[in-house]
Amino acid sequence: MRLLSIGDNCIDHYAELGKRFPGGNALNVAIYANRIRGVEADYIGVVGDDEAGDFILRQMRQEGLSTQGVQHLHGKTAVTTILIRDGERVFAAYDEGVQRNAVFPSEWLKKIPEYDIAHYTVWGFGREHVPKIKKDGHPILSCDFSSELDSPALEIMPHLDYAFFSGSKLIEKGENPEERLTQLKERTGGTVVMTLGEHGSIAHDGKRIHRGKATPVVVVDTLGTGDAFIASFLASAASGDPIPEALEKGHRAAAPVCRRLGAWGGEGAP
Repeated sequence: MRLLSIGDNCIDHYAELGKRFPGGNALNVAIYANRIRGVEADYIGVVGDDEAGDFILRQMRQEGLSTQGVQHLHGKTAVTTILIRDGERVFAAYDEGVQRNAVFPSEWLKKIPEYDIAHYTVWGFGREHVPKIKKDGHPILSCDFSSELDSPALEIMPHLDYAFFSGSKLIEKGENPEERLTQLKERTGGTVVMTLGEHGSIAHDGKRIHRGKATPVVVVDTLGTGDAFIASFLASAASGDPIPEALEKGHRAAAPVCRRLGAWGGEGAP
């Protein structure tokens, strides 16, 4: 099985601890997918021509992930400044750097049909090609919309096989995640999945709402847990597993990520 993840990467800078890690939703999904037996992942993104960009590329190579799809652009690599509060990551600042004007490399368009899954993110680029890719009928298309439940990016939902959302903030505000999930499902013929942190997950396939149970774990940092969940869910669903099993595998993959700082990779001086 081959998965292509398209979009954002960054340096996750833990300012109070003086540590940094490679990250970004799309890159994280590619890394976690590549760790799954039987899955070969690739990533398309951009980094700056600075030391931070070189750091990300080194970390990718150490993971055995090809850097062929990563463009070097003149400027700064994106940096997210992160604080940790009671095990929850708090995004304090974000410098978009060279990702601000990133464009999907046209030479990769003809390669997309070679993959079984193409995954996008709300923070990334290249989503404008989704309608045509869907029209051509291959591959499976998914997008992580994070907590952006009303983003203009949702316009691609009719073309998706899987749409992922984070609904933890809905619970914090006293809203019903299942009601919002049902509303989002009306926008697509595909499956809509919503992660809910310690409350597990829910997925709507048009017939019913399925529920997944979070794996109990002592949380150090939640960064990257949703990306690990998505990578495992997609690999499971694409292999033919029913949704409840895909949810279970997603939670099992996310649990160990909570036990460490950063999404993956090594740390270094900022």
